[in-house]
Amino acid sequence: MITTLLIWLFKNYVAPALKKRNIKLSVFVDPLKKLATLLALICFSGTSLAQEQIVKYNVLHGGKIVGHMDLYQKHEGDNLYLKMISEVKMRFIMSINVNIHEESVFQHGKLISSSVCRNVNGKEKANRQTKVCGDTYQTLAEGKCGPRVEQKNISQNLMLLYCHEPDDNAQIYSDNFQQFLQVKRVSDHMYRIDLPDGNYNFYSYSNGVCSKVDIHHSLYTIQIQLA
Repeated sequence: MITTLLIWLFKNYVAPALKKRNIKLSVFVDPLKKLATLLALICFSGTSLAQEQIVKYNVLHGGKIVGHMDLYQKHEGDNLYLKMISEVKMRFIMSINVNIHEESVFQHGKLISSSVCRNVNGKEKANRQTKVCGDTYQTLAEGKCGPRVEQKNISQNLMLLYCHEPDDNAQIYSDNFQQFLQVKRVSDHMYRIDLPDGNYNFYSYSNGVCSKVDIHHSLYTIQIQLA
């Protein structure tokens, strides 16, 4: 757009003025071409950077902000990299500081690898990975090999639920529990997922993006909301 505007201005205003003064157009045309090329490269670079995005969430307990969560997305062609970092500080009988670091790599819509690392008060409580291995996936938990996931293609995991609204009854892979969980639609743009440990979450969406997650644990209830 900027390049087109420069060319139009040159043709309609600069060129006629130069002709009246008998100045050769080539003196200005070559630099203008170089400038147009530079601007095109800058615009292209800006388009590439637009493929990276950070979405920020607040974590609330009892109506008060007790933590934060950042979701980082990077698109490169058909590849997608996701990283989620959260920190929550709560007090029950004692102070609890929870840090969670999650990553997922997708290629052509297929999960290639994922990891979940959870620390509580500075001590590692979970360290789990899922990696593609031939026509299946190999799981690891706390440094030990776990069972294989007999699935050729995992196309959705829980991290992706923050990026777009799921289909009703979709099977979503949990990187933490290392198994598939079912999504149940409970109302317009709201879905429920029951977890293997007896807890459950509600995911709410606005304009196709996750705007709130209600986490119902046996000991507490917290909300994750768009900042």
